[in-house]
Amino acid sequence: MNNHSAINSFIFNTEIDPGYLHSLYGDDYIYLQEIFTTVLNDYGSLADNIEYSYSSGNLAALKAAVHKIKPVFGFVGMTAVQEECQQFENTCGTVASPEMLTREFESLKNKISQSKQVIEEEMKKLEIFNSQSS
Repeated sequence: MNNHSAINSFIFNTEIDPGYLHSLYGDDYIYLQEIFTTVLNDYGSLADNIEYSYSSGNLAALKAAVHKIKPVFGFVGMTAVQEECQQFENTCGTVASPEMLTREFESLKNKISQSKQVIEEEMKKLEIFNSQSS
């Protein structure tokens, strides 16, 4: 696994910042695979909590739910999505009800859904990469 050319051959999806991941995990792609697995295991309940909070009209719970999923995107190098979550949180503090966030909510919900697909694809690639590198 310490083969430098093997490490350099892994190419992440363009939604993922490889430099950021390297700053967190170095060249430990086995551990990175574990991180992606853990993120996916928790992803569904975190995303469902956002949807439930919005549909129930609870602005404080919505802000808290988005705050809770936000670091997940950092763990997998999706810093742009992490920033979108932060912007949504900030916007939650400026409105009186979730209904005032409909456009922003739909955009974030779509981004969260698309991000899950990216994470799933990257995890599969990591599994293959790690099995071939060991």
